[in-house]
Amino acid sequence: MDCNEKLSPFDDDIVSRTAAGNFGIRYLYPMQRMVIGNVLDAAQSREEAGYDNKAFCKQIVLLPTGAGKSFCFLIPALLLDGPTLVIYPLLSLMADQKRRLDSLGIPSAILSGSLDKAVRENEIQKLEKGTARIALATPEFLLGKPLLSRLEKCKIAHVAVDEAHCVGDWGDSFRPAYLRLGAVINFLRPKVTTAFTATASAPVLKRIKEVLFDGEAYIIRGQADRPNIHYSVIRIMNKKKEALRLALTMQKPMIIFCGSRYRAEDMAREIAALLGDDIVKFYHAGMEKDEKKAVESSFFSSKDGILCATCAYGMGVDKSDIRTVLHLEAPMTTEEYMQESGRAGRDGKAASAILLWSHEDTKKFSVYGNESRENRMLLYALSKRCRRQMLLEALGSAEAKETVCTGCDICDNNGKTSALAADGELALAFIKKHRKLYDKNKLSYELIRMFNSKDRDLFSVNVWEHSDVEKVLDGLEQENLIRRCRFPWQGRITDCKEGRKLLE
Repeated sequence: MDCNEKLSPFDDDIVSRTAAGNFGIRYLYPMQRMVIGNVLDAAQSREEAGYDNKAFCKQIVLLPTGAGKSFCFLIPALLLDGPTLVIYPLLSLMADQKRRLDSLGIPSAILSGSLDKAVRENEIQKLEKGTARIALATPEFLLGKPLLSRLEKCKIAHVAVDEAHCVGDWGDSFRPAYLRLGAVINFLRPKVTTAFTATASAPVLKRIKEVLFDGEAYIIRGQADRPNIHYSVIRIMNKKKEALRLALTMQKPMIIFCGSRYRAEDMAREIAALLGDDIVKFYHAGMEKDEKKAVESSFFSSKDGILCATCAYGMGVDKSDIRTVLHLEAPMTTEEYMQESGRAGRDGKAASAILLWSHEDTKKFSVYGNESRENRMLLYALSKRCRRQMLLEALGSAEAKETVCTGCDICDNNGKTSALAADGELALAFIKKHRKLYDKNKLSYELIRMFNSKDRDLFSVNVWEHSDVEKVLDGLEQENLIRRCRFPWQGRITDCKEGRKLLE
């Protein structure tokens, strides 16, 4: 098939042929068709009308994770006269896309500061010679004027900003290069510019418009709901032990998102002790390039693997068969949570998104104002309303009031939720039965025996230690559900009035 064949504005067939011949896609969704049509029509209209720096097409595309956003710029890339520049937030995304394009025999160029000078020069020459139709770059790499001057001469046809919510989430904090992308786009003068994201609330959309498009852009919004994902929140005090339980019982492949590099490595070690190093890997930004590549390749091909990762992994990575996404720590916003939980079930089959929530999380998120994006995360975790509806409302989606829940823990239980963490409830019931009999050390010993006895059939070994039980007891004490007695039962533990109410 000749991918340079001129597209008639009335002939969509070449799009289908390009999709099938190059990517093996036999069917495009209507929203994909719309976005691809906009890109091709705008580029062709520009050619017919003459080049006008102020008239290039500007659009923001919101499509849910797994809806095939990448094909909305990859298919046009093979049909446009000039190259397509795709801007990614993470090197792992670029590597994943590069791997896919290489496997399909589609030449592309990587523009990254991680490459040595000779390799980087070779990649740029691919664009200049026309041997590569797609360039993959990070925002930081595009700030050098000599490079931009060379890219301008390549006559970039389409600039696609993937995971564009990072403009608002990261540009104002630790990725200032995002704030200069608008100037980069104006300098390159592409025929079309498109920002793609799966999740963006009204404030984030506004920021994307301001930074990339001088305040104005067309919005193309697909359905945000992912009906195949079952959402649930587990109230728990010892998250690590609950994550171990879920690692053994939930469907895999599984991603466990952790809030730090240390937590990712520590969680991986805990699970590996039970399941083996071949099953469990960790991934974070502090790893060497070759280490990351090996983990990406291993997990991508795995059918039963578990990956303990920070947010450095996952965004846009196309592993379609992930069955469970577990969050050990909550992201700061619901947009981030939908983005990361959306890694699950991209093949359309049933999947689970589980958030572990503790009393410490409630304290952490309670400091934010009622109108803040962070407060939405708190409301989601503590809600007695449909989780799905809460997420859609946080995104400002018009679907929120109309969507029928296809699976969440709230709707499954007719709105009933426990106000007490599962491990805390077991410990509190024991304390109520043996109030004022044990001090904290002796109580810890008894609870270790109780928890290990309960979990031995699942884990086959004793996994509860003193520090694990201490975490549960500290949580109960912080929530004022237990207390230490004074004379004559000095230092012994008993339940509080509020704790008794929760057990009734």
